[in-house]
Amino acid sequence: MRLAWLKSLEGKLVSRLAAISILAMLVGFVGLLVKSYRIAKGLSDEGAADRFVGEFLKEAAWTFPLFAAVVLGIVVVTVRSSLGPIKAASARAAAITPAATGVRLDPANIPTELEPLVSAINGALDRLELGFEAQRRFTSDAAHELRTPLAILTTGLEALPDTSEVARLRHDAARMTRLVEQLLRVARLDALPLNTTQSIDLGVLAAETIEQLAPWAVSLDRRLAYDPPTTPVVIQGNGDALASAVRNLVENAVHHAPAGTEVVVAVRAPAQIRVIDRGPGVPIERRGAVFERFWRGPGETRPGAGLGLSIVFQVAKAHRGHVGVEDTPGGGATMVLRFQQ
Repeated sequence: MRLAWLKSLEGKLVSRLAAISILAMLVGFVGLLVKSYRIAKGLSDEGAADRFVGEFLKEAAWTFPLFAAVVLGIVVVTVRSSLGPIKAASARAAAITPAATGVRLDPANIPTELEPLVSAINGALDRLELGFEAQRRFTSDAAHELRTPLAILTTGLEALPDTSEVARLRHDAARMTRLVEQLLRVARLDALPLNTTQSIDLGVLAAETIEQLAPWAVSLDRRLAYDPPTTPVVIQGNGDALASAVRNLVENAVHHAPAGTEVVVAVRAPAQIRVIDRGPGVPIERRGAVFERFWRGPGETRPGAGLGLSIVFQVAKAHRGHVGVEDTPGGGATMVLRFQQ
């Protein structure tokens, strides 16, 4: 820690200024001592001269460490106060994320020499924000444009006779529709902050989601079970976004659960939703990556674009919550959504 401080700009400035100041004081002290000795030597009484020098050293020697400490304190305070605006700008820059692209460095109190650098950084951030905005608009516009032809295609396929080829086409159309819905959800989450002021009962929300997905899970030879809380679990949030997050967690668990097994959705106090499956689980080294957009594990053959869990992560973050992965006792993975009440 001390070595890192010495390598910093503050450490270098304090060390060098302190060394120069103390060296200058030492030279002045030695010069004063030599001059005093010469004056004392010019006295007619050499004994008195020796006593004068001795008394001078006795009275003045202790002042050198005191003055050195005062100078060092002044140097530290001066350097730190001078670098304060730079540290504040660094802290502000650290707050810039893809979700907060509107943050800019404050040029107030920045040293004149660094003003061009701050202006250049703010200009680069302006260009990056435009790029992010263009990307969001493209995703949203593309998804909107695809919804109508996909709806027409799905309607046309439903009118065709039931054959294996038509069944595959219906399956592909359903996958494309799901992907478009996820892209729209991602675009909305990126574009505008969620209204998280609604009172949401997590137990009711989980039960409704299970009711909607149960027939689909049965068609895949899986079952959904609900483990309700002993008392209502209510948080402030956005109902649509939370329902989408729980839906994505359940769908992910069903796809990874072995045929004939059960996926359990449990709601627990103070504000927690657990989705438990008996699948292969998630290795520890991949538990952070599964929530990245378009991430798919090695050898993944399940259909999907890798957006579902990233949407869950965004919804949890928008609610000042967290989503993580735990091991299921006996094998499998447990996805845990935690919220603040």
